[in-house]
Amino acid sequence: MNTKIKELTENIYNDGIAKAREEADRILKEASQKAEETTAQAKARAESMLSQAKSESEKINASLKADLQATKIQVLEITRQEVGNLITARTAGVMAARLSDNVDFMKDMILEILKSWNWNNGNAQPVEALVPEKMVDNLEAMIQSDASDIMGTNLVVKPVADLKKGFQIVNDEAGFKISFTDEDFETFFASLMKPKIREYLFKP
Repeated sequence: MNTKIKELTENIYNDGIAKAREEADRILKEASQKAEETTAQAKARAESMLSQAKSESEKINASLKADLQATKIQVLEITRQEVGNLITARTAGVMAARLSDNVDFMKDMILEILKSWNWNNGNAQPVEALVPEKMVDNLEAMIQSDASDIMGTNLVVKPVADLKKGFQIVNDEAGFKISFTDEDFETFFASLMKPKIREYLFKP
């Protein structure tokens, strides 16, 4: 009797131990599977985040490069324009200053302008040439004879104190004035020179 009870007790104990071990193994196996799944999910998520971050970084880098390139081109273009404008302004200024101080050039310009008008056989309204005070004597002596031949009458050459360079042709009765001061010459030369200087300096 005691033997049977002992065997029964041992069987119950062994069955309990076996079932407990099976349950423990099952729990450990499930935990291991869940851990592997969690690890895989975490790894996949991390890889996705890294890939997305890399993609965003590449987009930002490409955008920055494009912006820098555009800025570089813009700065170069502005620099080219400024260099061209500076050279044009200086060159035009030098040419204008020299020519507007040249008595022979001034005389030829005035005579060419006079030739373009219809003087109505000397009956046209009087015209005056306004010139710098320092040039009036030389210009008047050089121009009167030729001007008289062109106009059929004398050209009045008047000195103007505040006119430093260049000249102006005025007809008060008709109400017009043609100006060729140093500033006018400079603007004229600059407009002619700018495209050529730009083409010369920055041709591809």
